[in-house]
Formats: sequence, structure tokens, C-alpha cells
Amino acid sequence: MLNLITHPEPNVIFLLALLHCFIGLSAGIVADTKGYSFALWLLIGAIAGTFGLIASLRLKPLTKES
Repeated sequence: MLNLITHPEPNVIFLLALLHCFIGLSAGIVADTKGYSFALWLLIGAIAGTFGLIASLRLKPLTKES
């Protein structure tokens, strides 16, 4: 078990990085559908990962005043 942590397989690292990027993209898409900046939330999702996705899911939709 310790060997898995100290010497991880490159394929596992790649898969986890890909999953992290997908979660960050999802956070950007969710925030964009609620009226927030896609680029900002993509960055937040890329840095924070799952926490960014959870935060974007908890956002209230913006209302446009006309």
C-alpha cells in the first residue's frame, strides 16, 4: 500500500489529472448557466477541483434587471 503512494503509476496520475480538469470544466459550465463568468469559474474549478464544483452548484442564478 505504501508503494502505491510513494511510487504511483503514471496512468493513475494522468487519470486523476484528467478527472480534476473535467471537474473544473464542469464548475465553469454550471456557473455559466447560472449567469456567472465562465472563465473565472473555470479557473476556480481548475484550482479547487471538487470544492469549486460544489461552490458553483450552490450559486444562486443571477437575475437581470431591465
